[in-house]
Amino acid sequence: MTTADYKRILVRFPNWAGDAVMATPALRCLRQNYPKARIDVTLLPYVRQIVEGAPWFDSIIEFPNKYGSKGLAKSLVYVHRLRRNRYDLALVLPNSFSSALFAFLSRAKQRVGYARQGRDFLLTHPVPAPTEDGKIAPQPMVGYYLRLCMAIGAIPESEKTEMFVDSASERRADELFWQYGIGERGAVVAIAPGAAYGSSKLWVSENFAFVADALAEAHGFDVVLVGGPNEKRIANEICEAARSKPANFVEENMSLALLKSVMKRCDLLITLDSGPRHFAVAFDKLVVVLMGPTSPRYTNCNLEKTVLLKVDRLDCAPCQLKKCPTNHECMTRITPDNVLSAVTDLLQKHGRS
Repeated sequence: MTTADYKRILVRFPNWAGDAVMATPALRCLRQNYPKARIDVTLLPYVRQIVEGAPWFDSIIEFPNKYGSKGLAKSLVYVHRLRRNRYDLALVLPNSFSSALFAFLSRAKQRVGYARQGRDFLLTHPVPAPTEDGKIAPQPMVGYYLRLCMAIGAIPESEKTEMFVDSASERRADELFWQYGIGERGAVVAIAPGAAYGSSKLWVSENFAFVADALAEAHGFDVVLVGGPNEKRIANEICEAARSKPANFVEENMSLALLKSVMKRCDLLITLDSGPRHFAVAFDKLVVVLMGPTSPRYTNCNLEKTVLLKVDRLDCAPCQLKKCPTNHECMTRITPDNVLSAVTDLLQKHGRS
């Protein structure tokens, strides 16, 4: 595919929070290579707050997430809007059939995405996905998305992920830190105990409580719990089990915009393989990730300040399943002492002990 002077570019963004963060280098790459182009990002409403504030695009077009007659009506309005913009290029980052279908319906002159899910005929330039032993090979998603940019002739300068904050969320984060007395003793450690992906990623609340107590009592750290509304139950369980009573920000109905501002203020994050992990990396924080059912090969990028804790030599892992069909050994064999040791190593390595 030859390099073109694109004037209007549409970028179909990923749906998962972590994937959306890992797609930010692709947006930056497009802006750097096409500084005068109009670049629109189309995404689910849920993802909007992740990329808002970034300087690499001109507007956000929300993708309808409804079904039935109302969903059809909104989809028709959405398609009509895309067609009015007369895009030269639609860059389709997700692998789904529907994302390529809407790019096709937009009538963009060139439509570039991976040749997966039987959607080749919807793309003008289907890009072969990397394979390994005849199967699709797991790839770090940052590079996976950047490879599509390179397919149109764009040259990436960096794989670093970035996120930006807004003034309202900054004020709210300041209020919460003052309200809970966070940051008065020294380092601030965030714990993200939830995972929207599924129960197979979860770690027991008592283990998180043990880690929170050790960090607060032995090291004098301030500990905050972060997550969305669906994590309220496990966050409350951790608070009930922990002697140190960490600040429960989950009860504050955190938006993704607020989560960005909170992560910006923390020194370290302890998390499952979920969205907050990628927020912390984007803000250059220390991160300990408990890896169970998911393959680290999808996120093997920007790990300079990250420790991945995983159980080696398990026949069933990584399985990529949302619910464990056996005994959840990939997570239960990760101990609180493993986590605390990883924290110590990170702090010593980066001069924050």
